[in-house]
Amino acid sequence: MKILSLILMLLIVIGFILFLKANNNDNKARKDAVEVEAIIEKVNCKQRLKSDKSLVAVSFKGQVYYIFFKSEKDCYKYKENQKVRAYFSKTYNKLYLHR
Repeated sequence: MKILSLILMLLIVIGFILFLKANNNDNKARKDAVEVEAIIEKVNCKQRLKSDKSLVAVSFKGQVYYIFFKSEKDCYKYKENQKVRAYFSKTYNKLYLHR
C-alpha cells in the first residue's frame, strides 16, 4: 500500500512540474511576441458537446496556426478572410490573437 501511494505522489509531483514548465514557456512566448497582421482562414464556432472548443485557423507567412476558444462568443468575433492583428513569437513559433 505504501509503494502505491508513493508512486501516486511521485506522478502528481511530476505532472505539476510539467504543467509549470509548459505554463512558463507560454508566458515567455507571449512576452516575446510582436504584433503582426494575419488572415483568418477557417472559423468553426459550433460547440455540440460540453467539452468541445471552437476553432479558428489563422494564416501567417504561409503557415496555418490553429487557435482554440472555450466559448463560442469569443469565436464569433472572427470571420473567414478577415485581416486581424495577431501576436507572433518567433522564438517559440506561436501565434496568439490576444496578448
